[in-house]
Amino acid sequence: MKVFMTKISYAAQAASVASKLVEAKSHDDKALSLREGANKEIAVMHKDKVVVGRYSKDGAGCAIATSFVDTLTKAGWAKKTAQNYLSLFREAVKTGKPVKDWGGTKAGGRKAAGSKPNSAKGKKEFADKLATAFRDAEFEGFINDLESSFQDDEIQTLIEGVKSFLEASGIELK
Repeated sequence: MKVFMTKISYAAQAASVASKLVEAKSHDDKALSLREGANKEIAVMHKDKVVVGRYSKDGAGCAIATSFVDTLTKAGWAKKTAQNYLSLFREAVKTGKPVKDWGGTKAGGRKAAGSKPNSAKGKKEFADKLATAFRDAEFEGFINDLESSFQDDEIQTLIEGVKSFLEASGIELK
């Protein structure tokens, strides 16, 4: 048996879609307001010359960093995610610049300055270079060291870690 949709049921679906959009918009507005509030607090901390130190897994690190990460992890966030956000928070307090994209520490969130357009050819060439490095026996150890340095807040970004490794290996970067 075929069920036929009537104009009334389509109208009800349209109203349902519109209601969902209204609710989504209100959540977006609340999220925007909360982010603005966070940035105002960051500005106050910057003005007061607050220094956000290092997070330590054993709790012996900076009280501000520990409080930030612990609050996020108690809310159910993964520790690595909380530490990524800590890096953004620390930088924002240091510079006084508001955080525009809290998801900027993950792929696609924020691009490095001067990054090239993502052409298919460019992606393929880079993938080939990365595959060559991946096949190298020392690659896994390098990645593990990079991850540990990032999690222990010895480096602020993964790019910083790669740059530091290359420079320590005697490679000049422009």
